[in-house]
Amino acid sequence: MRETPLKLEHEALGARMVDFAGWYMPVTYTNIKEEHLRVRTKVGLFDVSHMGRFWLSGRDHIKLTDKIITNSRADMKPGQIRYSLVLNGQGGALDDILVYGAGDEGTLLVVNAGNRQKIWEWIARERKGFVCDVSDMSDDYAMIAMQGPESVALLNKISDVDTKALKYYRFTRGSVLGQPDVLVSRTGYTGEDGFEVIMGKEHAARFWREMLNVGKSLGAGPAGLGCRDTLRLEAGMPLYGHELEEGVNPLEAGLDWAVRLDKSDFVGKQATQDLVSGGLKTRLVGLNVEGKRIPRQGQEVYRDGKVVGKIASGTLSPWLDVVIATAFVPASASSVGTVFEIEFGAKGTRAVKPGANRQKAFVVPLPFYTRPEKKKK
Repeated sequence: MRETPLKLEHEALGARMVDFAGWYMPVTYTNIKEEHLRVRTKVGLFDVSHMGRFWLSGRDHIKLTDKIITNSRADMKPGQIRYSLVLNGQGGALDDILVYGAGDEGTLLVVNAGNRQKIWEWIARERKGFVCDVSDMSDDYAMIAMQGPESVALLNKISDVDTKALKYYRFTRGSVLGQPDVLVSRTGYTGEDGFEVIMGKEHAARFWREMLNVGKSLGAGPAGLGCRDTLRLEAGMPLYGHELEEGVNPLEAGLDWAVRLDKSDFVGKQATQDLVSGGLKTRLVGLNVEGKRIPRQGQEVYRDGKVVGKIASGTLSPWLDVVIATAFVPASASSVGTVFEIEFGAKGTRAVKPGANRQKAFVVPLPFYTRPEKKKK
């Protein structure tokens, strides 16, 4: 397994370490619920150094980026970030990424750890004919996310970044803990306000320790991959390998807003247009599930006694205290209020009769959770 520069810090905190996409990563430090609630009410720190970071520069870096992403790079302002998808020729998702626009200087792509090599090879394939240099900066830098309502106060304590001026999905460079030229973005994967900080790997351990120390008075603490998953699911954010995969088009996953069919071209555009013309057959929906049994990826979804879909993700929501899930179901039965059933295996023995272990599930709006200050806007 690969290791981030913060491996020893996690072990010193007693983290339970697991294999995640080939990386040795902390899943919990205490327990998922405690860490989840800390992020929702205070501030949690995540090691996200395993994410891939590619830097594109040269005359055609914007044109190349626009060819491989579904969103638009050409009209991004310097310092702006956009969520986007990378598709194959059949319109299936190769990855979902963040695109950082640094004007004419270059473009930073932050990709999922498990897809790093795949996207690197995809860029190498698509860059033919473009004047563009592509660098893999992933191993030279570390990345720490601070997430939660107290993240602004924490960043104000440790940096000279103007948090009032730094809007959502924007980035800047500033001095953090005395280290100049640190990249800070107002982004995250939790549904809360927060920041992601990219620093040289040699500074990572000091940053981690000092962020935790300075943040003590704000209720800061470490947070692992376990609560990162429950937080993102409550917030309706897709996880690659669950809500997104190579056989899923982003329109089917409800990500229409990140697909710019009005731009000249991108890989997978024609297949996506054909999907629109033919009408979507499948859609991703949010479900509230009766009872306390948690549906897992791949479990069958029934309607009128027939299998009509499958679960993408499921959990017992620590904030809402109900079982929530996402599922791919027929588009014709995706409206809020539609009732499905989820098949669970019998505990310890086979079901006495078909359907004896099914629980009702109701389609509800996504996201399941929206932070209070965002609801007011």
